[in-house]
Amino acid sequence: MKYCVLVLLSGLLFSFSFSASGQSVKDTKHGRYLANLYDPALLFDTTLISIKAAADEVDSVNGWKAWQIVENYFYGKNRGSIPMIADLEALHPFFRDKIRELIRECKEAGITLAIVESYRTPAKQAEYYAMGRKYTASPGGKSRHQYGLAVDVVPIVDSVAVWDNARLWRKIGFAGERLGLRWGGRWRVTYDPGHFEWSGGLTQRELALGRVPEIPPSVSAQYPHLEGDLRKLQAFWKAWEVEQSALANRGRDEAYRGEAAGVGN
Repeated sequence: MKYCVLVLLSGLLFSFSFSASGQSVKDTKHGRYLANLYDPALLFDTTLISIKAAADEVDSVNGWKAWQIVENYFYGKNRGSIPMIADLEALHPFFRDKIRELIRECKEAGITLAIVESYRTPAKQAEYYAMGRKYTASPGGKSRHQYGLAVDVVPIVDSVAVWDNARLWRKIGFAGERLGLRWGGRWRVTYDPGHFEWSGGLTQRELALGRVPEIPPSVSAQYPHLEGDLRKLQAFWKAWEVEQSALANRGRDEAYRGEAAGVGN
């Protein structure tokens, strides 16, 4: 007991001697350690970090599942049985921002644009190709949609998709061209006024060989993680291709069974 009292008194005298000499306990190495240990501002909840890390991990693997899709005839046209991906997040980041700017400029001009289709899987492209040249002349894997570099839009007037207003399409097309986009309304075969694309000057063959379009140096600082973002996008595209290939195979199987049943009757 006497020993404990002596130790306590020694500690108090030690603290007093530092205070008397103008030096706080916090100014010593051990004192700073103790002060930091009990400072609530320095404490953090590690469970929050693990939750965020888990959420980021899920997003990096399954983020494609949150992309918006639309079904056939949603905008009044037959566009096949496989759902269309209609999410701008599925596009190349630079091109995506160009389309956002197009939507903004059109809105300022009193024109509301809806996204009909953004990224398109090879399976979906193959479905269009099977539907005839009025849909596309490019087979699966041969469209800029398959590289996140093309999008289809439609103007909405009084809640209705308007496909056949040439004057309205020209306004939209010219706005897209001013932003440096290629407009399908200039094409004679196949005329496609709702289509916009950008490939940085790369040909279809160069894209197929794995080349990636370079964004203008003047805006490169706005995309500091472009390489990583593109890798994640490519992983998402592959996941969607697996999903939509399964849908396409299921549709063919159902059609075959229907034909077989008809023959049997």
